[in-house]
Amino acid sequence: MQSWELHGLIGGHVVLDFVNTINDELKTRDRNALPDWPAALAWAELAGVLDDAERACLGAPRPDEDTDRELGALIAFRESLWRVLSAVAADRAPEGADLDAVAGTVRWGLDQATLASSDRAFRWTVPVESAGVATVRARLAVAVAEFLERGDLGRLRECGRCTGLYLDHGRGSGRRWCIMEVCGNRAKAERFRKKR
Repeated sequence: MQSWELHGLIGGHVVLDFVNTINDELKTRDRNALPDWPAALAWAELAGVLDDAERACLGAPRPDEDTDRELGALIAFRESLWRVLSAVAADRAPEGADLDAVAGTVRWGLDQATLASSDRAFRWTVPVESAGVATVRARLAVAVAEFLERGDLGRLRECGRCTGLYLDHGRGSGRRWCIMEVCGNRAKAERFRKKR
């Protein structure tokens, strides 16, 4: 079992599930849940970014430096994106350098995409044949462009215990934890120990 499978896809959007590919506690972001190329491809398939055939194609033997470089670019994109979205969730202005990094990757991703139509609708697609090992990052960049234009970013929240981000569609005070069974229970146990 991959380490990110313990938490699942809890963000409410693939972009949030991507920035949540960290297994930190106490807001450290120190345990990368995508430590290698096979793990990144497995997550991308689970999240619906790739299908099984695309994962197999991108996982075929290739020069390690290509996949290492792409994994590094994917992680750098994730961290810049997390800092931007974490600031939004906290009602702070994101840092300019992070905004520039995200904007640059989104522009690059859209350059890799083609506009396809079906049933009177249009959507951006990124073919594996043209993007190669960068397909996951390019598709996520296109998803970020869509996500940032949503009208419900006011519902974006950060877990009270870890750095997990999610869309809170609950009523009242809403969710405090990314996952009650993980962060919520740990926080309750800590409070109980402190009282004793």
